[in-house]
Amino acid sequence: EPDGTHEGGSVQAVNDLLISKPDFVLIATLHFVYQGGSGSITKDIRYADRPPMFRWRPRVHICEQKDVLINGAIWAFAIYWANKSTYSPWQPLMLAFLVFFVRMNYKLMPLMPRPSTDDRTEIRAADTKRLGRAFGVVGGLFGMMTVIVASLPSMLMSLGLPVPLWLMGSLYEYSVGVAGLLGAMVGASFLK
Repeated sequence: EPDGTHEGGSVQAVNDLLISKPDFVLIATLHFVYQGGSGSITKDIRYADRPPMFRWRPRVHICEQKDVLINGAIWAFAIYWANKSTYSPWQPLMLAFLVFFVRMNYKLMPLMPRPSTDDRTEIRAADTKRLGRAFGVVGGLFGMMTVIVASLPSMLMSLGLPVPLWLMGSLYEYSVGVAGLLGAMVGASFLK
């Protein structure tokens, strides 16, 4: 009741309150929502004052359906090409990894935009940070899936279980590359 009126007040009084005490209005609104009024409060708002434990960790962010389908098509084409390649099965997989890296960089553009200044060092720092994050997500999942599938035969043998045929001989290297590329595709499609 900024102007002393009790019944409805005036629009001018509400505007004056919003201009003079924006923090009070925000806190009162959040308190109202937190107490159960008009819907629930999201975790982003509830824990906004707490810094995340790992700032660099990837966060779940599902792309639009068309982007997920494009990433799946790139993955399938790279696997088909690697299967039919007489030169090296890793060459198409590395090319697809590069494509996922570029697509991840473009996906991060809205999250980590370039600064609007003309300072080259600031622009370079922002671009380097975004490229590092894109490589960390895509490359990290590629490496993680590669290590998991590469260590699978030795783990199965140590447990006395039979090793599948696709993890033996010449298919072993191909299977490791395909699993790594699957990790890169998952990173580009479902994380940011």
